[in-house]
Amino acid sequence: MHDSTHIGFIGAGNMAEAMAGALISSGSLSSRQLTLCDVKPERLRYLETQHHVLTTEEAPHVFSEADTVILAVKPQSMKPLLTQLTAKGLHHTLKRKQIITIAAGLPLSCYEAILYEGLSQEERSQLPIMRVMPNTPSLVRSGMSGLCGNDQTTQEDLEQAEKILSSMGRVLRVKESQMDAVTAISGSGPAYFFYVVETMVKAAQELGFSEEEATLLASNTLRGAAHLLCNSLDSPAELRKKVTSPGGTTEAALTTMEKERVAEGIQKGIRAAAKRSKELSELI
Repeated sequence: MHDSTHIGFIGAGNMAEAMAGALISSGSLSSRQLTLCDVKPERLRYLETQHHVLTTEEAPHVFSEADTVILAVKPQSMKPLLTQLTAKGLHHTLKRKQIITIAAGLPLSCYEAILYEGLSQEERSQLPIMRVMPNTPSLVRSGMSGLCGNDQTTQEDLEQAEKILSSMGRVLRVKESQMDAVTAISGSGPAYFFYVVETMVKAAQELGFSEEEATLLASNTLRGAAHLLCNSLDSPAELRKKVTSPGGTTEAALTTMEKERVAEGIQKGIRAAAKRSKELSELI
């Protein structure tokens, strides 16, 4: 990214801090190219001390000055924020300004209905809006994000957003119609992983290990398996088969899991998460 690029965050919670920290530590931007805005002065003081970024309590200032604005407030706070910004006429701009939202559930049409009100087509074309679904491993630069843009978004806009998101993990471009599925798979996915670890830890404790020993065994086994999967040309199914010897211990475990319909339960759970994501977007 250019030395003159300035990114502003409206909302400075954990995910915004993760993104800002990743941009700095990856060398993509300097701390002085980032401004974070929040309503809590103590939060801003922490961010100034921890990351040496610029801070402000004034959302209009961030929206006005930044080349890329990352909207990181809670979904229920988004409409009042956008209304505040448009009331000041800040959406009227002929200088290209990228809008990236990480708020869960809100469709692009929600932002367009407010930010594009009263704008000419030329002004709209200078205000592309992109929607992102990150996940919590982004906090340790191992995230997975889904990205989509509206009709005003160009290839260059998407590439710029990918550069920002790549500083904290991997990025997949999707259609907006797929965002509920992204939410269910990668957005909520870390919780499924932790659930499996919890279950393995409990089983290990029942087999005589302490909680500390059980956690070490389970977490490092799954970390190693994930690393192997990400660095192998084999599919998950092929890797599973390589561990599963006929008549062995792994086969005994997997046969029992099949009888208990574990795979079916996981698939039903993911479908339920996608359905709930769609329901929530319609409620906001």
